Amino acid sequence: MKNNNELRKVWITFLVYFVLYLVVCLIFKNQQFLWLLISVFSIGISIFLLVKNKFPRGKALLLPVLFAVLYMISNIFSFNVVGTFLGAGKVFLASCAVISTYKSVIGDNFKWVRREKKSDALKSILIGIGVGIIWGGINYLLMKGDNAIALANIGKALIVSLNPAISEEITSRTLFLALCIYAVKGIPTSKKESFTCWFMMIVPHILPHMLFSLEGGIVKALISFVIYLVLYIAVFGFVFAFLQRKRDVLSAMVAHGLVDAIRFSIFGLPF
Repeated sequence: MKNNNELRKVWITFLVYFVLYLVVCLIFKNQQFLWLLISVFSIGISIFLLVKNKFPRGKALLLPVLFAVLYMISNIFSFNVVGTFLGAGKVFLASCAVISTYKSVIGDNFKWVRREKKSDALKSILIGIGVGIIWGGINYLLMKGDNAIALANIGKALIVSLNPAISEEITSRTLFLALCIYAVKGIPTSKKESFTCWFMMIVPHILPHMLFSLEGGIVKALISFVIYLVLYIAVFGFVFAFLQRKRDVLSAMVAHGLVDAIRFSIFGLPF
């Protein structure tokens, strides 16, 4: 019964997020506000999990610091100093929350990289590259009809792609996995727990990519929203969540980063 109550709280959290998502879409009509919204929720979830499970110490802080530094490096071309430090702080807090939650609930260290064999890290990178190339090609085909070609430096594109690879995978996906682990007090096993986990790792991250509008009437808007939501889930959301759940976070980061690197190099940098 306790797990059911905790799962209910997870869904209530999402419902609040979704209502605010609709408010931002219909009143402010600004996609940047959507990214700000999920950032606020990510920070709130991170603080909640850290309060419940205590802040990690010692060597456990090395990876969060590394992720934060890589995030800052990914922003060297944007010249947004305040946004860079705030984003790095968000990544740091989320990483710490994931580590502390897993250690407290599972009693073990969170495995960002599979380590059953010495070759596992290399295998994860190769899997990520393979998936990234395939899904990067799919993304190109989906975008080429509505976007002008604006070739960018490949090196810059790879550096900038560290931003979504690290930030989105940790703060908008791994963190939500940690929230579900905390809610069920262990690895999700039942159908209800597993569905909640998959949903939370996919849908909250997808929503900021979609600016819901009532133009054309509510029926048409809802149909269009559902179609695009399913498309985003099928083409992008599920594959990165699948890599995290079935392989490791590293493979998802590499795949996600490569998809965006291909997009940035062909259609231009996002600033």
